[in-house]
Amino acid sequence: MPDSPAHPQSPVAAPGYRYLDFLGGPSRLVSEDTCRGCFMNLTERHLPDILAPVYDDGVITVRQDAEWAVPGFMVVGVRPHIGALDEMELPLVERIGRVTHFVRRAMRERLGLAAVQMYQEEKLERPHFHVWMLPLWPDVMAEHGINPRIYESNVAQYLTLFSLGSHEAAIRRCTADVRDFLAEIPELRDGTPI
Repeated sequence: MPDSPAHPQSPVAAPGYRYLDFLGGPSRLVSEDTCRGCFMNLTERHLPDILAPVYDDGVITVRQDAEWAVPGFMVVGVRPHIGALDEMELPLVERIGRVTHFVRRAMRERLGLAAVQMYQEEKLERPHFHVWMLPLWPDVMAEHGINPRIYESNVAQYLTLFSLGSHEAAIRRCTADVRDFLAEIPELRDGTPI
């Protein structure tokens, strides 16, 4: 993927450090071994409000992607530091599937998205399990000739077509719509068994 446009002018970090960029907020200088997922969970109240979870059951969170300003770009993540799906207990895997199912329904029913690409990337360094749910906005895809087929994809270019300055209102509308949809789902309420 291309570099994040969240803060294209982040200074070069000193050896042993790196910057984490966030939509609507300052870059954060952290130790190079800092996991982004853990950092976000530990400093959540200091993150830009645009990144507030639309769903949070204490273990699974859903929120707007932290760097890319694509409206409705939801990330399903876990609070514990777990790097990969096979490292989870089966009930958590099943719960993630259920949450992801309802997020996708929200994207179709509330955001009107016929197509969404989902990615689960197992990073070699600082892995923290999450699933990207990237909305494919048909007007933007058509206007810029974006091919969504993964093996022929120019989705990396697609990510750069959105900026917070131009799309903040749409991001906030999408997060509100997804949050409202998920709040209405009985299977996602506290205490509901898998």
